[in-house]
Amino acid sequence: MEIFYLDIVIIINLLLHSIVLTECSVGNFEIIKGIPIENAKLYAHGKDFSCFDGTLTIPYSYINDDYCDCIDASDEPGTSACPNGTFYCSNKGHFPSVVPSSRVNDGICDCCDGSDEWASNFQKDACQNTCENLSHEARGEANRVHNLYALGFKIREQLIAKGKYLLLQRQNKILHLLTKTKEAQFNRSSMFNDKEIAKEKEKKAIEEEKSNQQNKAIEIFNEIDTNKDNKIEVEEVIAYSTFDQNQDGLVSQDEINYFMENKKEIDLKHFMSNGWNRVNLLIFTKSFDEKQHLAKRNVKKEILNQDFNHSSDNETEKYNIEHVEAVRINKLLYTEKTKIIINESKKAHELFEEADRTVKDLQKQIYELKKSIRKNFGPDDEFAALDGQCYELINDEYIYKLCLFEKITQRPIKGGPEVHLGVWKDWASFTNDKPQYHTMLYDRGQQCLNHYQRFAYVHLSCGLKPKLISVSELNRCEYLMEFELPSVCVIEDNKYLRELEREEL
Repeated sequence: MEIFYLDIVIIINLLLHSIVLTECSVGNFEIIKGIPIENAKLYAHGKDFSCFDGTLTIPYSYINDDYCDCIDASDEPGTSACPNGTFYCSNKGHFPSVVPSSRVNDGICDCCDGSDEWASNFQKDACQNTCENLSHEARGEANRVHNLYALGFKIREQLIAKGKYLLLQRQNKILHLLTKTKEAQFNRSSMFNDKEIAKEKEKKAIEEEKSNQQNKAIEIFNEIDTNKDNKIEVEEVIAYSTFDQNQDGLVSQDEINYFMENKKEIDLKHFMSNGWNRVNLLIFTKSFDEKQHLAKRNVKKEILNQDFNHSSDNETEKYNIEHVEAVRINKLLYTEKTKIIINESKKAHELFEEADRTVKDLQKQIYELKKSIRKNFGPDDEFAALDGQCYELINDEYIYKLCLFEKITQRPIKGGPEVHLGVWKDWASFTNDKPQYHTMLYDRGQQCLNHYQRFAYVHLSCGLKPKLISVSELNRCEYLMEFELPSVCVIEDNKYLRELEREEL
């Protein structure tokens, strides 16, 4: 007969496993119901039997006498006497199996060879032997899995080649970006120097303006102080036409209060700290000619609304200027030369900021690329080509999105915020400190109701195309995803690809 993937040792073992478990002796051992042949030596014929856990020694006749003597059930492998016992099915022509002792002689055929129902085997067809059919099905499934893995392995080889190419591209891009970063850093350094020079020039120009403004303030103070007593009094304000804002020929009480702040007199110190700001603004608003009158009103209104909480009552303007910043008013009176210097300084600062952003953007790209190539894409880089690729699964409530080596999200079908279930952490299964590349861990998801962060495991299995198969919530906010892809189609690692072909004996 034709034999697939079997050597002579396996055939011999199958022959031995397939012996009907009746009372017959092999050398000094007796084949006991419910045990594999290799355990027969533990039941020496005619000798007292010691329980496997060493707690008790009983006469040989107590074995399989339908009474549980050993705590570990080792004396009753072929009966249902011990609730914690097991029965070994030899299953001739198929895989051996183990069932709980409670199923022995319960009227239900659990072993495909019917050996668990030995008490009723004297009846014709009490348990039909289905091992041959199961073996045929197993061979069919083995062929299907073998073909799947064979084709998947070829696709895996393509993914490996693509992954290595992509990683090489990223490494080359890093080198290119490093060169660009060096150039950008040089440009940023140049822009920084220009900015500092322009800033210093602006500082000097403003200091000159302040000095000029201070001199101008003293000049205006002396101009208002007609009696030269180093104080400005109400009568002197009334006589100073600049305070006549509505140009009716009179300085109203509101206009007096605006400047004097309800004081009878102010000295030079108070004038420099507060009064000059008001006078300066009034001078500025009067400096426009008739052609610019409309623009003047708009500028004046805007400044007053922003700085003085301007309001109007019976056409008499009222002001509140407690928080006026002198610099905002003084800038309005800067010379054109100073304004140009300030604008040049502002432009130099903007150019530096732009150069700085360019360097930081390049550095961020390099960081992300280095972070990407440092990921563990498998011993052959078989997962590299799928880095960042996203796959979705929709169930009755949610849309799940898995982005490989990046993140997992969940969003409600009927609308609502997206929830982060986790970000890529590492491979979850290790043997001797080496990853096994079958289970991914995504952790550090959004906070959950039970006060810890969500996380998800992604179990990988062989498939011809990347596909998210299922999502389940093991516990609250703990998720398990099943994902198929060709990258794990490696026959040597597949626990299902065992030698399923069996010789029909």
